[in-house]
Amino acid sequence: MQKLADAKTTLAGAKAGDRGGRGFWLILIALVVEGYDLQAANFAAPAIVEAFDLSRAQVGPLLSASLVGVLFGALFVGPLGDRIGRRRILIGCCIAYGLLSLVAAAATNLPMLIVLRALIGVGLGGFLPNALALAGELAPPGQQSTRTALVGLGITLGGVLAGALAARLMPAYGWRSVFVAGGLLPLLVAAMLAIGLPDSPVLKPRASGAVRGGLLGGVRALLAPANRATSVAIWIIFAAVLMNVYLLSGWIPLLMTDSGLSIADAAWVGTAYHAGGLGGGIIASLILAHRGWRTVTLSASLAACVLLVLTAHNWSREAVILLIVTLGFFVTGTQNAINGAAGATYPAEIRAAGLGWALGLGRLGSIAGPLVGSLAIALGMSQPRQFFAIPILPLLIAAALAFWLGGRRASSATDIEERPA
Repeated sequence: MQKLADAKTTLAGAKAGDRGGRGFWLILIALVVEGYDLQAANFAAPAIVEAFDLSRAQVGPLLSASLVGVLFGALFVGPLGDRIGRRRILIGCCIAYGLLSLVAAAATNLPMLIVLRALIGVGLGGFLPNALALAGELAPPGQQSTRTALVGLGITLGGVLAGALAARLMPAYGWRSVFVAGGLLPLLVAAMLAIGLPDSPVLKPRASGAVRGGLLGGVRALLAPANRATSVAIWIIFAAVLMNVYLLSGWIPLLMTDSGLSIADAAWVGTAYHAGGLGGGIIASLILAHRGWRTVTLSASLAACVLLVLTAHNWSREAVILLIVTLGFFVTGTQNAINGAAGATYPAEIRAAGLGWALGLGRLGSIAGPLVGSLAIALGMSQPRQFFAIPILPLLIAAALAFWLGGRRASSATDIEERPA
């Protein structure tokens, strides 16, 4: 009988591992598509500027529109995953932002496109915290933060995909083709998730506890005395890092076109920035389980160093491109590290709320990023040497707060721990 029980336990573990592995890859694919849609407007921006006869400063609100939507989606849609299940939220968000992207492809003016991109952002914002939380919950014991950070690389891969498709599609079919692809892909992903994605194995026995308190219950838990300082520090880190992520990804293609590159070549430079980030994201994810928040400190500090090098000299175009790729390595490494570190910081019953509010309030930084770029251009900071000075201080603030969080590990039960899913 004991052997039979052991065999059943082994079989159950194998099935759970199979579901977890399948879930990880499905979530990764879904986040690639999300990353595509997050970056679609950035790569389409130079062509949209020409099509609607806009100035460079006017395009800032378009680049920030989806990020405004992400703010509300992360704050108010994302935490619903703790109540009604992550799988339902993921499928519903994919369908919503996919259909809206198809409508955006038919936009006839800039205000219409801005509104649609904001609505798309609501779906994107609800999707991300639940995807990151579920990836960690499906992970084997001891791999939660690593899996959460690794799956977050899908966002970066999506940026690479967006740049590559934009460079291929726009010369032949115009900017609208970028949004058509951004509508069809999430609808395909929604079907894949409906067929093969398991729901959280952690939330089921805690469902009744997760429901209590409604939408604001998670916020109260995050701001409880035991969690308050950690939560506020995480929110500031997310805001600082995401401001830089979207400032750089939004304006690098435009800076490159202003430097004399064609729209297609500028898209490839933006793609190289995201591609460089893949290496940084992988390295950060692999060391995250051992170094925790100190990984964030290291990545953010090195990103600031690269920016200092960019501002120290009028480099050749080739040198600027090489430094941009290196910058992508460290900035994306920082972004993936904060996703994994924050995901492992909170217990399962408030994990989507914790990630949702971190990503949502972090969007205040990401919304500001493109707008800061518009202000900088309006003030005459159009040269890369001047422009790349802007992100240095926010990165140093993020590095300092991450160092502080890392120092709390031994004394705070709410700091980063590997909790088996």
